[in-house]
Amino acid sequence: MIDNDNKERAVIECKQLAKVYKGLWAGSSRAVCALKNISLSVNKGQIVGLIGPNGAGKSTFLNLMAGLIFPTKGCVTVCGYPARSTKARNGLGYMPEHPSFLGRYSARAVLRYHGALLGLSQKAISLQADKSIEQLQMEEFIDRPCSDFSQGMKQRLALAVALMNDPQVLLLDEPSNGLDPVGIIQLRDVLKKLRDSGTAIVISSHRLGELEKLTSDYIFLYRGEVVSFGDKIASDQTGLLRVQLVSNGSYIAEKVLSLSKVLGVSDTELEIAVNDPEDVPDIVSDLAKGGARIRSVNLQTEDIEEIFLRLYNERN
Repeated sequence: MIDNDNKERAVIECKQLAKVYKGLWAGSSRAVCALKNISLSVNKGQIVGLIGPNGAGKSTFLNLMAGLIFPTKGCVTVCGYPARSTKARNGLGYMPEHPSFLGRYSARAVLRYHGALLGLSQKAISLQADKSIEQLQMEEFIDRPCSDFSQGMKQRLALAVALMNDPQVLLLDEPSNGLDPVGIIQLRDVLKKLRDSGTAIVISSHRLGELEKLTSDYIFLYRGEVVSFGDKIASDQTGLLRVQLVSNGSYIAEKVLSLSKVLGVSDTELEIAVNDPEDVPDIVSDLAKGGARIRSVNLQTEDIEEIFLRLYNERN
């Protein structure tokens, strides 16, 4: 996900990024540090989940990448350009958490308006609008006024707006809000196709189960700091390997396994800590060579909700 060894592929780069809110936002007597010294990069063709508790700094981080606010310190580049520059915005699509549109305009008019703001030709606007209408199944309400829209319809229109310039980078803040199960599945399919075409996608969401269906790459924010991200979260996923034996569990464990890896042992069962699922075949092979008569093998790993709770509880 976040790979500092492949900087030529990076489309988002953050260096010592910090944001402090003062004055009207935080009161005259104090300041709120929303982000602290974040340095990371995100590569093309990846979906990254931005996770953390409320107030962790997720929306601030997205707003900085989108160029909507100034950093207090550090810098962000998008597609190689400063985040607030026109060239960066030409390669970026952004979907806010609470999209709103003028009620008297139709969805089609909204798409045309945003296409014009992007400087697209009438032909390009029509082609991209038609593509989004089909992708997001907006045919039923594309010519209705936005005042009649449900929250789910607004979400689809907001995503269509974000896609108008065929962006290299897509930033999404709670994109599945208000979507029904069919809409969530459609959104997932669209995002996977965009990823496969090379688009980098950063998604801030509390729907961890949905994120897990899209990616295994996450940035975990806590009180404005990156606690864990990318490969580190993956390596933190301690697995529990349960091996059912015919007999002699204690003898086999002592003979074959590192005792630090043995979490539980009985005559007919071993519980073994596993850091990487790819280690399982070697463990099973070593057990068999050591004389174990194996009935069954079952690997249990943490899902993203369990990882989230573990990382959160470690800091409370």
